[in-house]
This record gives sequence, structure tokens and C-alpha cells, in this order.
Amino acid sequence: MISASDVSHAVTALLECDVRSSGTNTQQNDHTLGQEDISPFLDEEEDEERALVESFNVAYDALNPNGSTSLSFGGNFGGDHEDGDFSTIVNGGDSAGSGLGSGIRLAIAMQKAVISTAVSLVERKAINRLSHFRYAYLNATSNGANGSNQYSNESSKEKQMHIFAKPLALTRLAHFLMDMHRANEKWTGARALPLVLLAEKPQTQSYLIAGFEFPETQGSMVKNEFKQRFENAAISMDGHIKFDSFDSNIVEVKSELANRFIESLHYLIDSS
Repeated sequence: MISASDVSHAVTALLECDVRSSGTNTQQNDHTLGQEDISPFLDEEEDEERALVESFNVAYDALNPNGSTSLSFGGNFGGDHEDGDFSTIVNGGDSAGSGLGSGIRLAIAMQKAVISTAVSLVERKAINRLSHFRYAYLNATSNGANGSNQYSNESSKEKQMHIFAKPLALTRLAHFLMDMHRANEKWTGARALPLVLLAEKPQTQSYLIAGFEFPETQGSMVKNEFKQRFENAAISMDGHIKFDSFDSNIVEVKSELANRFIESLHYLIDSS
């Protein structure tokens, strides 16, 4: 029996999976075009937009009860590989086909990646604290889902992104980090600061940046002020920021401007 919650997690996982690098069987999905015929003619932004459309179609097709469920995983995925690097799976990995069952397996892989990445950030003391918020970099060039080296050569680094360089995945990681530190009472009182996460996207030489308010009580609603803060930071940086998400607290900044963005955000909050 598959619950509504299972379907939600599965479809969300499929939406954020790069079906082209997954080896998805294009013969089974009329919406999917041969990427080998397209990529050379697209710039990185257009290529990313096409990837989003293809992932949407795979997720949509998975809702069809008669749809294919032939997407299978090998390599680093499975019960015998709980400590493995799931980055290649969430980015596609060795898989083919599509289906709701595949989405569920992707969702499980993502949740394991969330936990292992959160633990790695804490153990490496990679979450930095400023006066008004905490922030952490998720660098694909040096760390995979569990803090291990993700890339074996320069070409693979250019093709893949950090597994959390997607809005929903980054949001899930942020919420887990906040829940974890709320439970251990390390982020309480004066230490209850907002959280900003920066996930690297090597293929576009940028960072996906998300800002989250920190509710001291789990489940409580807190107005997210990062929409205005990010907009002000963009103005101070002459607009070198991309707002391309349904969530106003998520922006994309070129890699060379990421540090400057964090500095601008800090000074703007400090002066407000």
C-alpha cells in the first residue's frame, strides 16, 4: 500500500532528479528528447531549463497507475550501501526508465543524504556563525552527500551539481539541521539564528542560496524575511543575482560573487 505521503515524497524526488544523466529510457517517455543531440547547441541555462522540463514529465508520468516502474539503481544504492555517496543517484546515477517506485527509492536515498550531510557539516564544524545568521557552503568540488570526495576527474565535476543544488532538497536539509539543533538545544535563545545554505552548481559556475528563519518551537510559523533581504543584497551588488524560483527566499549567485553576497547580506541586516 502506497500512502499519499509516499506519493508526495516520490514525485518530489523525481522532480529533482536529472533524468538525462540517469540514463532514463527515452523510448518509454515521449516527452524526453535525445540529450546527445541537444546539449552542444544549448548554453548552460537553457540546458538546465530543459532538464527541469524532462524531470517534470517523468514525475508526471509516474502518477499514471499504468506507467513504467522500470527505473532501477545500482552502484552506490541499496540496503548494503547505507554509508555510500548517494550524489550520483539523486543526480541520476546508473538508472533507466521511470516510475513511482523509482521515486520512492530516490526519496529514501535523498533522506539518507540529508542525514549524512547534516552530520558531516556538524562534525567538520562547517556551519559558520555571524551576528545575524549562520551559513554553510556545500561544495560539490570537494564534498559529496556524506562528506566524501564526489568527483574523480575534472570532466565529471563539470557535468554534475551538488545533490542539494535544488530548492526542495536544500530546504529539506535546512529543516533537518534546524530540527536537529533545536532538539539538542544548541540553537536556542540568543543562539537561535536564521540559517543560510549555499549549494554549488559547477555546471553553471554558481551557488544556489537559500535563507531560512529559525522557529524556536517546532511547527511554529515564522515570517521569512529573506525575500526582502535578498532583494536588498541584489541591489547593493548591482543586480548580479538570479531570482528564478517559486520560493522568494532562494536565489542563484555566480560563484565568484558568493562570498560578497554573504558579506552584503550581513552588513544590510546589521544596518537595518
